This record gives sequence, structure tokens and C-alpha cells, in this order.
Amino acid sequence: MRKMGLKTISEMAKKNDQVIFIGSDLGPGVLEDLKTERPEQFFMEGISEAHVLGMAAGLSMDGHIVYVNTIATFLVKRSLEQLAIDICAENLNVRLYGNGGGLVYGPLGYTHTCLDDFAILQGLPNITVLAPADEFEMQALMQDSLTHQGPIYIRLGKGGDPLVTKTKNIKIGKAQYFGESESGDILLVTTGIMLQRCLDIQKILAEKGLVAHVLHNSTVKPLDDKSLEHYAKSHKKVVVVEEHLKYGGLGSIVSQTLFEKEIFVKFAHFHLGTDYVHEYGRQEELLEFFGVTPEVIAKKLLEGIDG
Repeated sequence: MRKMGLKTISEMAKKNDQVIFIGSDLGPGVLEDLKTERPEQFFMEGISEAHVLGMAAGLSMDGHIVYVNTIATFLVKRSLEQLAIDICAENLNVRLYGNGGGLVYGPLGYTHTCLDDFAILQGLPNITVLAPADEFEMQALMQDSLTHQGPIYIRLGKGGDPLVTKTKNIKIGKAQYFGESESGDILLVTTGIMLQRCLDIQKILAEKGLVAHVLHNSTVKPLDDKSLEHYAKSHKKVVVVEEHLKYGGLGSIVSQTLFEKEIFVKFAHFHLGTDYVHEYGRQEELLEFFGVTPEVIAKKLLEGIDG
């Protein structure tokens, strides 16, 4: 997924002189083609996230569209003041391209995992928050980001995810619905790499006679509340599945939206708990540890357990 996004940035930069790439402490081979062909559009800085975002803000104020790439949790937390004041408050065209969202860096521990990024960014003005499910969606969102006004944060998975969004019309701000009809027993609401898990849950529940559909939100902020409202009204239960802590993520956004729209439907939320992950392990191992797997979630839904 990251490689596809970087490739897309490189292609956009070669066609548009206003596109700038800034990396922070990345490997020497990252975007070597852009560095060689368009050195004035390529910058590689050290471990200095606050400096990098200040630099990006300055370039954006000069008319550039700036893509900043480093590890997601460092991009959001180490430079929060610069992000809030320099970029979000000024509504600048800076794109934060965050490697290793969620549990991707689980083998390195909780210093590197990124489980609260949605919660942190919800309170900042103007910023759009994206979480693509696969490479195809990543490419479409990156291309759409070129003409989008305002800052964007993109949470990246580790890559290699099944391509499940090819048949969809992908746009920033628009949710995607996976279902043969508009009504059913359960509406699974998700984002990012959890889309494939929800499609697996859908299949398991179908084998047991329950009709489940999936509403995938590649844009977490602002949420496509019109799609949520439309489909939530025609399902008996809304179930949010996400790779994020309990508070401030997609579950909080969806529940607040349903309440504001006066849609009083049964609700369940499957998440990563309320504390940072003190276990070490690969992404799939940690998802299993938290019970955020298709088999466990489907079993709980069949038993009437809500997360």
C-alpha cells in the first residue's frame, strides 16, 4: 500500500511542479526516481517531525501541495502543535502520509503502534482523515487529494491486503456500501484494513442465516453521515469494527452521528480496548489477542454479545 502511494506521489510530482515530497528519516531508496529527476521537489529530513511540518506549512503557503511521509504515530504526536497551529488552523494543503497505522508496528511495541490517531485528529479543524483498505483505493484517494482543499491525514496499512474496492467509485468523503440489498439484519461499519475482515464476517453470518452488509468509510473525517443515516435506518443493528482504541475513533463518531440523527438502532462496537498495547507481536497476532477477528466477532454477534 505504501509503495503504491509513493509511486502515485512521484507520478503526480512529475506532472505538477507544485507537488513537493518531504520524508522524515526514511530509507535511502525512497522515491529515488523523483530525487534524481526532480531534486527541487524532493526533501529528506532527519528525525525532526516538528521541523518537517513547519517546513511543509511554509512551502504550502508559497503555493505548493506538500506530501509528508514518516511513521504515523510520530507524524501525529511529535508534531501536534505544528499540525494544529501551522497547518490545520491555516487550512493548508499539506498531506500527512503515515506509515504503519494501527498495529502494523506491533513487533516494536507501543512506542510505534498508532491506535489513537483518529481520536487526536477529530478535534483539529479543517483536516480530512483517510484510511484506505487496499492499494487500489490508496491510489484513487491519492489522486483525489491533489485537488482537495485543506490538510489531509492518510493512515497506511502494511500492504498486501486483498483488492476489494476495485468495483467502487472512490472519492474523498464518500463511503462505499457492500451489499446486494439496502436492508438487512446487521450493518457492519468500518474503515481501513478492517474492510476485508468485515466482508469475512458478512460471509460467516450469511451461513448462519443473518443478512449483513458492510459500509466502508475510507474517509473517517468528515464522515459520510448521509450514507450512514440511509443504511442504518434499514438495518436492525449497527456494528462498528475498527483497529483503534475505544474512545474517539470510528465507533465514537458513528454513535454520535446516529444519536444526532435520532436513529435509535441497536449498536455494538469492536475495538482495541482503552489502553496502549503492552504486548508485542505481528498485526494479526495482536488483532487475535484483542478478539478483533472475523471468527470471534461473528461468534459474539450470533451470541448477542456487543463487543
